Amino acid sequence: MEITIRDGDDRMVRLYEASAEGCTASLNSLMEEDPRILSKISLNSLGETPLHISASLGHLNFTKQLVSQKPKLAEELDLLKRSPLHLASAEGHTEIVKALIEVNKDMCLVRDEDGKIPLHYAAMRGRVEVIEMLISAEPKSIQEKLNEGETVLHLCVQYNQLEALKVLVGSILEGDIQNDEFLNSKDQEYGNTILHLVVMLKQIETIKYLVLIPEVKTGASSLNRMGFTAFRMIEQLPKDFKSIKILNILQDALGPHPQTQKHDDNCKESSDASCWRQCLRYIGKYNVDWVKDRSGSLMVAATVTASMTFQTAVNPPGGVWQEDTTTTTFKIDNNTYCGPGQNQTCIAGTSVLGYIWKDQYMLFLAYNSIAFLSALSIIFLLLTGFPVTYKPFMWLLNLAIAGNITFMALTFMEGMYLVAPLKIQDEVTRIYYSLFYTWIAIVGIVILQHTIRLVNWAFKKILKHLKSSHALYTSTQV
Repeated sequence: MEITIRDGDDRMVRLYEASAEGCTASLNSLMEEDPRILSKISLNSLGETPLHISASLGHLNFTKQLVSQKPKLAEELDLLKRSPLHLASAEGHTEIVKALIEVNKDMCLVRDEDGKIPLHYAAMRGRVEVIEMLISAEPKSIQEKLNEGETVLHLCVQYNQLEALKVLVGSILEGDIQNDEFLNSKDQEYGNTILHLVVMLKQIETIKYLVLIPEVKTGASSLNRMGFTAFRMIEQLPKDFKSIKILNILQDALGPHPQTQKHDDNCKESSDASCWRQCLRYIGKYNVDWVKDRSGSLMVAATVTASMTFQTAVNPPGGVWQEDTTTTTFKIDNNTYCGPGQNQTCIAGTSVLGYIWKDQYMLFLAYNSIAFLSALSIIFLLLTGFPVTYKPFMWLLNLAIAGNITFMALTFMEGMYLVAPLKIQDEVTRIYYSLFYTWIAIVGIVILQHTIRLVNWAFKKILKHLKSSHALYTSTQV
């Protein structure tokens, strides 16, 4: 370790080198040369003392000798306002932590520039033995909060230190702290409890542990600054297997989601039609959440589709004529087609199949053009701040998506038909119509579902407006 001291004191350089190596013999030698060398430490230009270095590197004997010669070194802070106890706690050097506490246990409550005390550093790194030692030395340290109002429990969750969390919660439950209040403390910025935070970070094992604690379960209905309970946080997260598993854990431990329970009660008390309307509402909400979560993916898919349809238009199936070609006409099934000969000229760069299968090629172009325009519509709607939570716009977006996929499928089927050999045209036609009617049926069902949802929403809005107008009229008459 290379040490640079501005005042050029060779002894001070050697002292710092000895602290890095943990060499007590060098320390003794330096003190014989200059008995006041430890008193000069505060005069050097370095932010940390030799005790900071030896404590962080785990040199127990060197640390003990330093604090025995000058106990005040345990109170010195570095440039980040950290004491030697902060560094030893973070590194998990239990014996050094014990030695520093014996010198001055008040250092357990000293804050660095972020508001962290040694216990916070130990919790962040999961130093269980150090945590127990610090709490035993200064029980009040467990209640100290960071500058943003986070507790040591928040730090355990943020850094995914489950074992440290268990030790701290056990100490809280056994101590004189008001358990309900502290275990459900909120940070200042977002108002999140540790249950909010652990759900947001999807730490499944920690969730399983916390929901077994009665005091945490009592505070499960607490709202953060966004107005969400920990249960509701699941709805704001991307849908995946972890989210489903967490939802099941919370339901088993805390009971059904209040909204879900209300839905179930309504279904029991109402008719089948009412239950069906409730189900439609929940399906609609899930659909909105899905689109919000997947808007980026929709943008990518629409961009890819637009690129594919553009390339298909300029590079049609069957290729293009490479040069002007004089052709004759010939007949197949009483229809006239263009082929190599003398009576007609096929222009270079134009589609070969456009001359041979005119009607089918025009249909192919129509399908491809609609697919291209629907892809551009999706991109336009998403780029212009499309309000996906508004039902009519939601329906319009779903219609654009369904149309885009449908006409992409029709473009494929028409292209397949165009390039098929004449001798298998009948078989290709059967495949074409089988695919066509199957796909139209599937898309029709999806569009019908979204249309019913839109009509149901519009009907409720109109009914609500009529009721409010009637109430206003009645109150006016009175």
